[in-house]
Amino acid sequence: MAQPIVSAWQALLDYYRAAMGHDKTEASRIIFLERKNRLITDEVQQRGTIDHTPVYPREVVKRALELGTTALVLVHNHPPSDATPSQADIDQTKLIVAAADLLGIVLHDLLSMTRSKEASFRTPGLL
Repeated sequence: MAQPIVSAWQALLDYYRAAMGHDKTEASRIIFLERKNRLITDEVQQRGTIDHTPVYPREVVKRALELGTTALVLVHNHPPSDATPSQADIDQTKLIVAAADLLGIVLHDLLSMTRSKEASFRTPGLL
């Protein structure tokens, strides 16, 4: 009950830009949320190379079920300064959405972070 509620989107963006934006290799994190967006935990899911990090829908959903999650926010960084989602990012996200949706887990957004910018998948309708 003492966990914070994720309600200030800009604070979330600022936190992840500081936490991941300057990394030299890609990494992916998952924010696991309860009802009313109460934070369960924030975990590093994978670390990758300079331009790729694998994210496995099965592992995302498995961990979400273990934690009793009802919603997720996925975050990954793009070490170059371009936060634009790649086609691989889009394809992978569609698989995660499909797997999570079958189990009643909502993906609020996937964010691509750089040290100075971010890109939301929800804003341009990629989710």
